[in-house]
Amino acid sequence: MYITEKNLLKYAICANAVYILLLFLFRPNGINFEKLAITSFLVFSVSGVFYLCFRNRKLLKDIPKTAKNIFYILIFWSAIVVMRGFSLNIQDWVTNFGNVYMALAWFSPIVLILGIKVENWKPVFKAIKFMFLVMLFSIVFLPSYNAEGGKLKTEWTWLLRPINFIFIIGINRFNLIGRVIIYLSFALYIVIAIFTEQRIEFIYLSFVFFFLGLIKLKHIRIKKSVVKYIIIGFVILLFLVFTYGYENISLLINKVIEFDDSRTFLFQELFTDLSRAEFYFGRGSLGTYYSPFFENIQRYLDYMGIIWYTQDSPTRITVEVGYLQMILKGGMLLFLLTFSMMIYAVYLAIFRSKNSFVRRLGIYILLITLLSLISFRPAFTPTFILLWMSIGTVLSKRNRNMSDEEINQLIKI
Repeated sequence: MYITEKNLLKYAICANAVYILLLFLFRPNGINFEKLAITSFLVFSVSGVFYLCFRNRKLLKDIPKTAKNIFYILIFWSAIVVMRGFSLNIQDWVTNFGNVYMALAWFSPIVLILGIKVENWKPVFKAIKFMFLVMLFSIVFLPSYNAEGGKLKTEWTWLLRPINFIFIIGINRFNLIGRVIIYLSFALYIVIAIFTEQRIEFIYLSFVFFFLGLIKLKHIRIKKSVVKYIIIGFVILLFLVFTYGYENISLLINKVIEFDDSRTFLFQELFTDLSRAEFYFGRGSLGTYYSPFFENIQRYLDYMGIIWYTQDSPTRITVEVGYLQMILKGGMLLFLLTFSMMIYAVYLAIFRSKNSFVRRLGIYILLITLLSLISFRPAFTPTFILLWMSIGTVLSKRNRNMSDEEINQLIKI
């Protein structure tokens, strides 16, 4: 039976969802049959997506020359980042290519190629529906996992985070059954966010509802002005974070709004551990850094005889903050290349688009851009597949110049 490109895209994203589902249900460790069987879904997902990107590479002619050049440099540098993680150790290979935070995360930008063809959103929406259904099915396992002690693994939220994307593009695009699935998934998302103790999920939702309220404003000039000041303010904030320091910025903000800061030590530890050259070029996809904070936590747990609590190793291979993860692996070079693609896409989507779908994709890209300062490590997961699909869509002038009616005909669900 012949498999169309759209079906292959849907199956590839669904396979990614199955991989994540099995990952948090079975929690495999080491190299064994269980781990290989679960990872096979990730292999299929990656192979399918990369194959489709290669077949559709000619679509890149539809994006601006500046964006195309940045994209080529980003992919080239990502390849260098991954190559720096090569070794003769089989475990390193498994970690590098069997972990969504490692090599695969830095190749995920090629997904923007698929986003250039706006019709590809139809199979993506179907895959999102599949994610929600498997998570609703996972409810039967939730009580037993939540009763084990300690907080729920954060992977439980990964397949429900696209609910934020769906809210942004509009629930009205779906039929009655689709809306029921969305609302049930939203309720489950809230419950799991509580059990995983992830504040970022509620911050994410707050941003979503803020921008949805902004979209409802009838005065277009006011809407664009608010978004413009948000973008300019965030760019200034990023500049201050990497010059004046995250800790100093956090202290200033705390004088106005009291909040529990859990990110300052991450900035301090990483920047202290990196040399000047590593700050600019990173340590490769398997690069690690030493955390005194988690060393002290581990010593305390050992002293208290607490053995059930799984804690991060003091030698850490990932950082919870998205931009810090980029700097650890590929340095400021990787961060600037990625950030420039994201912010350029936001500008084109919100200020140079004639249809609401592309503008709403721009809002989604802006949200991930903002939240990457405090969380959202890049990974080959639905959140970042949607991100790079969105970037590809908004970079195309043809997509931006379509009317709402033309867009709706192509992605009618």
